[in-house]
Amino acid sequence: MLNTKRLQVIFSLGAAIGIWMVLIFLSSLCVEGSGAQRILELLGGTSQGYIQAAIYGVFAFSFLELKGKRKYLTREYRAFKFGLLPEQDQLVLTPEEVAQIKLNTINLEKSGQFSMVGDFIKKACTQYRNEQNVGETLQVFNTQVNNSKEEMESGLEIIRYLLGAIISIGFIGTLLGLSSSIGMAHLAKTAEGMPEITRSLNLAFDTTLVALLVGLILNFFYHRYLKEMDTFYSRSKSYVINNLISRIYQPA
Repeated sequence: MLNTKRLQVIFSLGAAIGIWMVLIFLSSLCVEGSGAQRILELLGGTSQGYIQAAIYGVFAFSFLELKGKRKYLTREYRAFKFGLLPEQDQLVLTPEEVAQIKLNTINLEKSGQFSMVGDFIKKACTQYRNEQNVGETLQVFNTQVNNSKEEMESGLEIIRYLLGAIISIGFIGTLLGLSSSIGMAHLAKTAEGMPEITRSLNLAFDTTLVALLVGLILNFFYHRYLKEMDTFYSRSKSYVINNLISRIYQPA
């Protein structure tokens, strides 16, 4: 995990610097004062585009984090194809069959097929064995799934922080640009000074605009992952309840 984080940081730094250098190069190829050059400068294609480069670096790291979490969730989805639970209509399960389902799940895990769904099934079977009560089993199962979901959501705290950090970095660039412009106020009356002041003002507002645009894109990926995670836990609940808990039959 540590090596993965280190690689993500290195890749993000490389991506930030690489994008910055490419933007500077493309900007140098454009006609001076053209619209294309202005767009490239807005995106950070100047020697002072380090704020935009920092924003790109944070975005790259956040994107890699979300990509890794989506990859993990995709692997977890495969558990629904393992045939852990019977899905035939009108089938009921005796306590002995519930115990056998748990044993089958444990054996599957020993072969390397570990999954959250399998863990939910084991816990539900264990709870039923202990209490011999379907209602209590369902209640405890729902609590366990909700706790698992909260734990996974807590792993998104770094993404939530970085989403706010991107906007903050943009505002820092705005303050730096405004501060620089104010510092050159005495040059406003000179022909050479006005372009410098205008360039600083452009930097001030460009960084905020880039931060807002990048933050908007990252928010899309973030909420897409939240939707996929909600869907996974909802499906896990339905799978275990419909094919295990609601099928349990206790002979009188």
